[in-house]
Amino acid sequence: MDVNKLVRMANQIAINFQHGPNKQEAAAATLDHISRFWSSPMREQIIVYFRAGETELNEVANIAVSGLAEGKRHVV
Repeated sequence: MDVNKLVRMANQIAINFQHGPNKQEAAAATLDHISRFWSSPMREQIIVYFRAGETELNEVANIAVSGLAEGKRHVV
């Protein structure tokens, strides 16, 4: 899958979980969603993108993907 599409998807998921001022909760929900519903190749691609220092992820998606890259299933 095109990594740019994955970035858009991660950003959209993060936006959908941003109901209030708590970015950590939104990031945790985003990480949970990506962990449960994205395939392994999709998760691997977004981790490679993140580790390359790309900056198109919004703040919440960036926190979530950072946790994913560290092997976490939850961020808090």
